[in-house]
Amino acid sequence: MHTAKAQSYAAAEQTDMALRLAFFRDSRCISLHHEVLDIASVCDRVDADALAEDLDTGSARGAMMRDYREYHDKVQGSPHFFLPDGSDVHNPGINLRWEGEPGAGSPVVENDTPGAYEVLVRRALG
Repeated sequence: MHTAKAQSYAAAEQTDMALRLAFFRDSRCISLHHEVLDIASVCDRVDADALAEDLDTGSARGAMMRDYREYHDKVQGSPHFFLPDGSDVHNPGINLRWEGEPGAGSPVVENDTPGAYEVLVRRALG
């Protein structure tokens, strides 16, 4: 979230994780302004009042749209990691197939490699 990143990378990381958990684990609708603010309010690295002001004024929208235009053809989904060596990995450690049409059917996880993230971190660190 660009508004949290304007505060710090730590704030952005904490907000990102909180929003992902809210969406994927808790089934919260993170497209709603009040939900985002409620979720951010429990993030101790985030100034929730500043975040609310930035969302209300749209101060981060320009940066977000520039990133969108530059990367939208490259991002395959979430999570998708782009590493310092120029490589990228979509959905690391997960192999899946689709039942039905992709995007309309359902993904089926065929295997899961929990150590994939450790490998990515080591790769990123060189």
